[in-house]
Order: sequence, then structure tokens, then C-alpha cells
Amino acid sequence: MPKYTEEDLGRAKKLVADGFTVYKAAKDTGVPYETLRRHIFGINVTGSTGSGRPTVLTRTEEDKLVEILAYLARQAFPLDTSDICDLVQQFLNNLGRETQWKDNRPTRFWLSRFKARHAGVLASRKPEILTITRAKSLTEEVVGAFFSMYNGVLVDLGLEDKPDNIYNLDETGFSTDPRSTRVIVPSKSRDAYLKTASCGKATYSVLFCVNATGSYFPPFVVYKAKREPFDSWMRGGPPGTAYGTTPSGWMEGNIFESWFQTIFVPEITKKHDGQPTVLVYDGHGSHMTYRTAALAKDNNITVVCLPPHTSHAIQPLDVAVFKPVKVAWAQILKRWQRESRLVAVDKSVFPTLISQLWKELDPVHAVAGFRGSGLFPVDAEKVRSRMVGPGSTSRDDIPSPDEALQDAVLSVLSPEQSSETKAALANKTKRRSRVQNKSGEVLTSESSLQRLELEAAKRAEKGKKSPSSQQDRKLSKKREEKGKKRSSSHKIEKPSAKRKVTKLTTRSK
Repeated sequence: MPKYTEEDLGRAKKLVADGFTVYKAAKDTGVPYETLRRHIFGINVTGSTGSGRPTVLTRTEEDKLVEILAYLARQAFPLDTSDICDLVQQFLNNLGRETQWKDNRPTRFWLSRFKARHAGVLASRKPEILTITRAKSLTEEVVGAFFSMYNGVLVDLGLEDKPDNIYNLDETGFSTDPRSTRVIVPSKSRDAYLKTASCGKATYSVLFCVNATGSYFPPFVVYKAKREPFDSWMRGGPPGTAYGTTPSGWMEGNIFESWFQTIFVPEITKKHDGQPTVLVYDGHGSHMTYRTAALAKDNNITVVCLPPHTSHAIQPLDVAVFKPVKVAWAQILKRWQRESRLVAVDKSVFPTLISQLWKELDPVHAVAGFRGSGLFPVDAEKVRSRMVGPGSTSRDDIPSPDEALQDAVLSVLSPEQSSETKAALANKTKRRSRVQNKSGEVLTSESSLQRLELEAAKRAEKGKKSPSSQQDRKLSKKREEKGKKRSSSHKIEKPSAKRKVTKLTTRSK
């Protein structure tokens, strides 16, 4: 008789679905590790392997490897194909097992078959950059406090079931670089050139604003310019598009205030007739100005700022809108390059392309963004599923009782530091000294070191004083102070001209 019940097994499966590792779920519920692993990964309990050549790794070993890969992905440490080969190679070496592979390193064929065998569990994705600051900022405490506050705001304003009154805004940049996909060239070609009108370094900033029903505001385009825009920069865009310029090309407080006052507030007032409205955005400095806050308060608009470094998980536009928008933009850009016969996308062309993009905006993506970020309907669990672990690479955190596999994971994720790495880390923490040089002068590391040593020697020579000379200086300083006191005590104040006149007048009387 098993020592666990069906209820224990169901609870263990739910824990794995909520993000627990199989190892941790089995330990917490009392379900045997192998039993839970077979149920999670759909392994045939009878152990029938079918016909065909046996795999290099056993089924149990492959299942453990799959669990490790899934765990590392949840920790924001996903492995690529080269890493997987390193991991398997090190694992086999730790076991002392000899294989037909050279140096026990898996071949491409094995890797492709491994992916096919576990296609229902593993998939290939292009990773999104998640900085360590963002990873550490999205914590249970931050998420809990934010959603408690946000839900309270909606309840107080009576907007729990009014998605039309909940808005989100954010800016994104549109690059003119058409290199977005891989291309087909002859197998013997070393290079794959793509003829374009320019180098594609120009980027245009556009502000998006949408509510939880998928209704978009017209775009707000920000150009990089030190003076006023030309009329050609504002022709061909979607109806109602706003345009502005800043020296940097990014959003700044003054033009955001202008857009908020002239575009957003009048539209909200017209649409909602004074009803309460919630506007969610990040706490960037350009969005947080006194005038903007005053305008929001006067027009019954409640501004909710996202916690710092959490927009990747809580901001609807980041969660589900910007990615398909950039895919559509790449196709529009490619089509323009071909139809225009390689004409550069300058400021007079950009509004036309944005107009094409706006026609392809899908309200479904915005609704999915609000739902996926947990902002409507309110659901903090949507964000908790996006939280990553602490990223620890200690042995205790690896969800496998197999020591050989644990050692292989540690060797891949935390390899021994080379001398170059140690030197670079030491240089990063070392106190810096500025090297004096002339304008346009080029220095090498050796010449800069020599100059620093020369400057240090000059400072030491300048500050070097003998005891006798210091005593003489102190004595001369004391004599000067005594002389000043003597002269001040014998100084006779001369009467002013006014006082002289007064005395003369008195004598005449």
C-alpha cells in the first residue's frame, strides 16, 4: 500500500503547476519523488520503452535533466544548446561513464532527438533581457503591497467592473534598422549583405495610451530636434496624432505636461463626463511633475505609479502589446524599403509608417496585457507567476538528489574564475585615479601608470618638510600674530569729518 493518497498526489501536482520543483513538491507532500516525476512528465508507469536503439542517458536521467532545465529557466538562467551539451558532458564525466561521443560531448543529432522526445515540456524561445535590478525588485512584498493599494483604489472609485475607465501609457522606440529576421543565402557564402538606405541608427520615440477594453489614443511622436518641427514632419500620421521635439529625442516633463493637458484630459473629460478615471504608468521623471499631478487631481484622474523596475511584469503595454507591435513594425519597414526603392526613413516619412502601424493595432493584445499584468481583472497571481527565484547556484537549491548532476549544474553556472576574471573584478573595485593629459593626447596603460607614479613623486616631494623648517615657520607665524595685536592696540581712531564739525559748532557757542 502506498503511503500517500490521491489527494496528496493532486496537491503535489498543483504545487508543481504553481512553480514548485518536483523535488520540493514531493518533499512537502510526502509523495515519492520518482512517482510524482512520472505523473508530471507523463512517463509510462509500466516502464515500456518501445523499439529502437537505447539512448545514451537513461529515461530517469533524461527526466532529471529536463527538470533541471525547467528549474533554471524559472530562475532566469535558461541554458542554450551549447550549455546543455556542457551540462551533459560534465554529468557523464562525473559518473565516469564512457560513451561513443568524442570526449563525452553530445552531438547535434542527440540534441535534436532530445528536444523531440521532450517537446511537450521543453521549447525553444528567444530570451528577453531581465536585469538583476528588475529581478530583485519584483518580490512578494512589493507585489502584495501594490495590488492591495491598487485594488483599494478601484473599490473606492467604483471601477472594479469598468475597464473603459482604466488606462495605461508608456513610450517605446522605433528603430529604422530592417535586420529583424534571418535570410537565406548560398551555403558557401560567408557574408549575408542586406542593402538598405541608411545604417538604421535613427530611432523615434512614440507614446502609447490604451484602456482595458483595447481602445487606443492616437500616438504621440517625439522627434530629436533642438528647434520647432517642420510641417512635413507632421503630415501623413493617424488622425489626432500629437508631435513634439526634445534635444534627446525622448520624453521630457514639459512636453508630457503639454500632451496631458491638451490631448489626454480633454478626451477623458469628453468620453467619461467627469467620472473617475485611473491612469497607470511607471514613475519616470518625465511623468511625475507637479503640473501633471495638479491637472489629474482637478479632472478626477487618479494616477497610479508602478513600483520601480517592475514594468516588465505589471505594465500592460510591456506585457502583451509592444512585442507584436515591433513584429508588425519590422514588416512595415521592410515593405517601405522595397516600395520606396531604398529611401531612408526620415522625419517626413515616419508619420506615414506609423499610420500603417496604427491600422494593424489589435485591441485583443491590449486586453491581454491588462489581464496578463493582473490590472484588470485584478489578479496578483498573474504577476507572481512572472517572479523569478533568487538565482542562487548553491547545491541545496538545485532540485535533484543526484550529486553528479548537481556538480554538473554548478560547473556550468558557476565555473572556477580565471585569472583574467579575477583581475577584472579587482580592477572594478580598486580606487580610481584620474590621469592628467593634454587635449587630444593618447595614452597607453604603461604611460598612464608612469605618469601617475611621477605625479605621486612630485606630491611627496612637495609635501616633504624637515622638522627645523617647520619649527621656524611656526615661530615666524607667532611673531606675525603678536605684531598684529600690538599695532591694533596702539592704533588711535581719528574722528570723522562729521564729528569735527560738531565740535567746532560747540566751541563757537
